[in-house]
Amino acid sequence: MPWALGLLILIPFPFVGGLASGIAMAVSGGASRRSGGVAAENARVALNWGLTYLLVSTVLVISHFVLLFALSARGPIEGFFPFGTIITIYFALSVLHVVLVIVGMVRASAGKVMRIPFAIPFLRR
Repeated sequence: MPWALGLLILIPFPFVGGLASGIAMAVSGGASRRSGGVAAENARVALNWGLTYLLVSTVLVISHFVLLFALSARGPIEGFFPFGTIITIYFALSVLHVVLVIVGMVRASAGKVMRIPFAIPFLRR
């Protein structure tokens, strides 16, 4: 269930779907840890990835708007770099999130544990 909630990112409101997805995965992952075995391990991994995605995407969105206001204070913004770089990284992270959620759902339904080595381990075994 925690992996499936990651698909909330597909809510068609900018940034809202990503926040809802990260929060829902973290809450559901924490609640599903009581199950045991493979389900508990998948819940822990989903919780860690949900919190990692939530943290990184929030930092990227805030950085984007800080940079937007800082650069536009001096006049109109011209060119893509550096203004568009942060939002491009955010969209790439969101695509990675959708891919990891789909792979996580497939692995969890097959009874296997999903591993994400680059997720921040907020919750250890």
